[in-house]
Amino acid sequence: MACLALSSITVAKESGQVIDHDFISCSILTSEHLTVLQLAQRGLSEVEALAELPFNNRNAKGRVTEVYKLIEDEGILNAYSLVNSNYARCAQLVFENKGKPATDLVEYSFYYCAGENRVRYEIILRINQSFNLDRVLSQTPDTHFDVAISYFKLIKNKGLLASFDYTANNLKACLSQI
Repeated sequence: MACLALSSITVAKESGQVIDHDFISCSILTSEHLTVLQLAQRGLSEVEALAELPFNNRNAKGRVTEVYKLIEDEGILNAYSLVNSNYARCAQLVFENKGKPATDLVEYSFYYCAGENRVRYEIILRINQSFNLDRVLSQTPDTHFDVAISYFKLIKNKGLLASFDYTANNLKACLSQI
C-alpha cells in the first residue's frame, strides 16, 4: 500500500526527487506505525485510537487513519509486514543517498536500530517461508543465531503475529535507549 508515509520515499527516489528522510525520521515513523498496529491487534478501534493517543503534530492523526486503512485492506499480518518492509526500504534509500552516519552522531543509533529491525524482519520472513531452522540459520548472520532460534520457537508456539509484535517491541526498546 503506497499511502504510508515511508513508502513516499520510494516514489521520490524513482522520480529523481531528493529524499528528505533520514534514519531518525524512518525510525520514528515506523515506531508510530507499529504502535498503532499493536493497539489495533489488541482490539483498540480507530475511533478509540484517535481519541486516546497523544498527537505531537498535525499529520499524526492522518497516519493513524492510514494504518487502520492498511489493516482493513491487507489484514494485520500483511500490514505488519508492509510496515517493516517500508522501514527497511526507507533506511536502505537513506543509506544509498547519505551513507552510514558517523558513530559519534545521534543518527548512528537510529541507523543501528534500523539494521537490527531489518535482520529480525528477514528472519521472520525466512522462518515463514521454509519453517526449517537449519535453512534459516544458514542465511542468518552468526551474531543473530540466538535471535533466529528464539523467533523460530516463538512462531512455532504462538504464531507469526506474535513475532511481529515482538519485533515491534524490540525496535521500540532499541529506540528508547537512544
